[in-house]
Amino acid sequence: MKDSLDIFCSALQKKDNFLLASHVSPEGDAIGSVLALDSLLHRLGKKAMIVCEDPIPERLSFLPQDRWHLSKEISKHRQFDALVVADCPTLERIGEASKLLGPETQVFNIDHHVSNVRFGHYNYIRPEACACGEVVCEIFKRFKLKINRDEATALYVSIATDTGSFKYSNTTVKSHEIASELIQTGIDIEKINDALYATYSLQTIQLYSVLLSKIQTTPDRMVAWAGLSREDLKKTGGTYEDTEGFIDFLKYIKEVQFAFFMSELDGPEKGFIRVSFRSKGDYDVSQVAVRFGGGGHKKAAGCTISGSLEEVTEKVLNEIQQEYQR
Repeated sequence: MKDSLDIFCSALQKKDNFLLASHVSPEGDAIGSVLALDSLLHRLGKKAMIVCEDPIPERLSFLPQDRWHLSKEISKHRQFDALVVADCPTLERIGEASKLLGPETQVFNIDHHVSNVRFGHYNYIRPEACACGEVVCEIFKRFKLKINRDEATALYVSIATDTGSFKYSNTTVKSHEIASELIQTGIDIEKINDALYATYSLQTIQLYSVLLSKIQTTPDRMVAWAGLSREDLKKTGGTYEDTEGFIDFLKYIKEVQFAFFMSELDGPEKGFIRVSFRSKGDYDVSQVAVRFGGGGHKKAAGCTISGSLEEVTEKVLNEIQQEYQR
């Protein structure tokens, strides 16, 4: 593993002009990892630009948004000699940013997803890491760069969000050790945690009340699900971002071992449903997500499926039933 990191970082050092990207609809781990990598590359004297399909969510607006560029705003004639992708199991998941790649662009793939297909010319994948941010911390250490306060804020967001505030099963001794090191830089823990877990708009609360009334389960209550329609958003004035974390309510039901939450998409993605999965015990939701072209972790995964909410519900329930029987 040390040799692998050495080879990866040596190759990274030889490049000068970097494009950084992660998956569409990025969450805390993706955003924190990419922002920290952007800072690392600039400290190494490199040129670097973050390009993503979607903006930083409102609840993470305390992170530096001036470094975050949307793919639709960037000229397709821009040239980059290297692409660094973080927290993304497949290259396709970076969306429109892939159009900025040329035949000469070398791809550096940094991840912790077991479902990562190793699409890079250089890959540093650590499935045992709690978050991609943990992998990025290793790269800082390899370059002998002391993490500064802004980098520590981004990396703390990465690790805290992907471990569910250190309560998911991927939390390890190392997770806490890294968090301790990051806190020692002087980051504002109260501000970060308030933004992540203790600030809700009225629209979010109203949307949650609608979604709570839509929860369904199988007769044995082993599986629970709910679906968000475009009409629900219109009624409450809520946004897709407001539903982040709702799936935990499904997982909190005592008997539930497998939960999924569906969102009816709009705009160019109209006709598709985004599905998030969670599980408890030994159930592996990533196996179900992969069968629909998605991916993720054993207990948290996702995918996008064409069809109506009703059709996708049936497809997912059938796949879950087959997965149980395997």
